Amino acid sequence: MAKLAFDTGGTFTDFALLDDRGELHLHKVLSTPKNPAEAVVQGVSELLETFSGSIAIENLQILGATTVVTNAVLERKGAETGFVTTNGFQDMLRIRNEGRYDLYDLNIKYPDPLVTRANSFGAEERIAADGEVMTELSEDSVREIAGRLREKGVRSVAVCLLHAYKYPQHEKRVAALLREENPDIFVSISSEVCPEMREFDRASTTVVNAYTRPQMAGHVAHLEREFAGKGIDRQVLWMTSSGGLVPSRRAAELPVRLIESGPAAGAVAAAEFGRVAGETSVLSFDMGGTTAKLCLIPNGEPNVGTDLEVAHYQRFRKGSGFPLKIQSIQMIEIGAGGGSIAAKNPLGLLDVGPHSAGAMPGPAAYQRGGSQPTVTDADILLGYMGTESFVGGSFKVSKDAACGAMEKLASSLEVSVERCAWGIHDLVNESMSKAAAMHATDLGVDPRSLPMVAFGGAGPVHAYGIARKLGIKRIICPTGAGVSSAIGLLIAPVAVDLSMSHPMPVNAWDIGEMNRILDELAVQGAEVVSAAGVAKETIANRFTVDMRHVGQGHEITVVLPDRNLPKEEFLKQLTDNFFKLYRELFGRTVAAAVEVITWRLRASGEKDQVTRPHETQAEEARKGSRQVYFQERGAYADTSVYDHYKLPVNHEIRGPAIVEQRESTAVVGPSGSFHVDASGNLVINIL
Repeated sequence: MAKLAFDTGGTFTDFALLDDRGELHLHKVLSTPKNPAEAVVQGVSELLETFSGSIAIENLQILGATTVVTNAVLERKGAETGFVTTNGFQDMLRIRNEGRYDLYDLNIKYPDPLVTRANSFGAEERIAADGEVMTELSEDSVREIAGRLREKGVRSVAVCLLHAYKYPQHEKRVAALLREENPDIFVSISSEVCPEMREFDRASTTVVNAYTRPQMAGHVAHLEREFAGKGIDRQVLWMTSSGGLVPSRRAAELPVRLIESGPAAGAVAAAEFGRVAGETSVLSFDMGGTTAKLCLIPNGEPNVGTDLEVAHYQRFRKGSGFPLKIQSIQMIEIGAGGGSIAAKNPLGLLDVGPHSAGAMPGPAAYQRGGSQPTVTDADILLGYMGTESFVGGSFKVSKDAACGAMEKLASSLEVSVERCAWGIHDLVNESMSKAAAMHATDLGVDPRSLPMVAFGGAGPVHAYGIARKLGIKRIICPTGAGVSSAIGLLIAPVAVDLSMSHPMPVNAWDIGEMNRILDELAVQGAEVVSAAGVAKETIANRFTVDMRHVGQGHEITVVLPDRNLPKEEFLKQLTDNFFKLYRELFGRTVAAAVEVITWRLRASGEKDQVTRPHETQAEEARKGSRQVYFQERGAYADTSVYDHYKLPVNHEIRGPAIVEQRESTAVVGPSGSFHVDASGNLVINIL
């Protein structure tokens, strides 16, 4: 079955088509930020027109990753949203959890809630923590709220009642009443979006879902109409933040789980590229037009966390954004991509990012109205990226335009254009190397022991410089590095992550209740995964639990042993798993009772394979040469330029060199050598 994947990025929208013969075709078009669907439809149309003879349209599976959800939150362009909670808790979104990301900042600020105070309502009801109904739900109060929402023209509403994660009956009735009074309203309830403890985190997650749901639902519907018009009848599968694919209906209902879909697809691809290259653990480095993402992949699988935070008031300061209780691949993001703008800061020093030129107007070299120098402009001036071979030559860029923009900044800094361009390139590398070192250290890993998998349009351009700063000796640049996230979509399994908070002390373990919870999660998981066309008998279930010592404020995630074991053996393995991980994380164990707080399931189908043997071309791989700047030599040097796809397998070449793909360019400095392996990966070794 043919597959066509698209990944909407801030600057480019990437495509990967796996045809009926198993051949992989790659494509790239400029993104259309005002309407992301336009770029998707354009790219899909161009691919189908070019390769119509090698695919059966009626069986084509479309896969997608999108920035629609992320951008709606960051740019605050979601739908006007209402918030309904238990009466008396209407200020929950403003009070937050009383935590402070900076203890000593007397003027500490947080992002304004996505729901105004005027759109926050209290329903007359109350269920206690043990399930006792203290106040029966007043349906009249809910109908009154529905009327006020209708008068205000609110399109979407988030419902988060106290203890609804465990006792959702009132919440479900509120949703039914709201839909009854206003059939066109989108209703998101916390017991479906995030059935987990901690009121503010649960409310925050539900509000983000409600805020982005109309936009995502419209995006999904628009694309499926366009695809149906081309004869594609299968529903689109969408990448979630945890690295699995879900069908369109679920993506439209729970868009909050897609907020990191593109980066997640890249991490899935990096894990596969590392495996093919013979590496079990790698550092994934994905640099596109807007941001760079770093992800540690131990033992062939990215780490999946249970918390995420977006829209930070203070960039990268944990606690200053909106917390989301969703499963998400753990990575760190740096606001530095090819389109990141360089400028002089108030201290008279050079700064890069976080502002980006994006796709429109784009870097100055694009000649689309951009006038400020960017990372891409610097890389072009340094010779790292060719003006005639940019995106395979299909997109013309101007070195003169890049130079004109750079001259203004260089003059303000009183340095040469060459020095300014190198300063931008090196500053970005320094920022990312420090972030990578911090990320690896937090996870207890020495980054020098890891090979780097570099991809994204700008990843291979900067990988050599970052690797040298980190002490990394091996870089893997896969075939199609510039569209690797789209390739990751082709590899990823159909999968869904589900959770349910239900505290259970280990010393009062209830086997029957455990089996009820796990069976309920398994039924829900099978329903979602099978809806995407996966046979139920092939679905694999992986159960984990969030555990803590009784009285502690936070949990760690532990793999659940085989539940068919005898109770004593099961509990021994469970506690052993907990204490082992606890010691690894905190260096000690505590003599206190242990409890499970949240139960989790990942239900998934099988991964696909897209790697093919590299076929050596008979043609000459060297394309020519150009002047390229290398700090190791302190000057420009005439440097050979090679075509990645024509390099013979395992033929070692010494740097310096530039190796070009259609979608990306790899830089190899004087201290490096490189070859292409049997799978088509460009492998760079640093002396």
